[in-house]
Amino acid sequence: MAVLGGVVWWQWPTLDHQDKRTDVVLVTDRFLASTELPLTNRIHEDGRTLRWDTAATTWCNAADAVSAAVEQFDPAAVVLSFGDASGCGGSAVTDAVRAARGHSVVIVAQPGGSGLETVTDRAGAKLVDPSPFIGDQLAATSLPCQWWETCTPDGTVAVRTADGGLTADGEDRVARMIVAELP
Repeated sequence: MAVLGGVVWWQWPTLDHQDKRTDVVLVTDRFLASTELPLTNRIHEDGRTLRWDTAATTWCNAADAVSAAVEQFDPAAVVLSFGDASGCGGSAVTDAVRAARGHSVVIVAQPGGSGLETVTDRAGAKLVDPSPFIGDQLAATSLPCQWWETCTPDGTVAVRTADGGLTADGEDRVARMIVAELP
């Protein structure tokens, strides 16, 4: 009888259909997708489940992707990150947040200035701007160390490659900032 009770306890989320719920859905383009491994690891370390959705490529089609993700996964939080929204009309960001239907939304600004800072609060989302910790694409490739990093002798760590991509330390910084803002 104890074994049967253990099996039922172990399988209860599946029997109760709780296994279909996803804690975090990330709807993003290639910038945030470049941090997939460190971000996935950080979210899992918090005991959360996640899904990646890279089908939407701009803010223009983000609202449809968010709506589909909310319908399919019922996430506790939706993380959005796309480049400049200027070609999508003034309401693209607001429409994407509204498509989350009351679920918590975290928007990750992309380095280089996306203009989202003025829209995010009005749309009801949290903004994560990693630029102070990873620079923008034109900035130096190294920045001062954070307490968890292994530093070079001059007290810096490489956060970007010469072509502007993120290093492993840069990816980790972005992942830490996003996880810190999840509900």
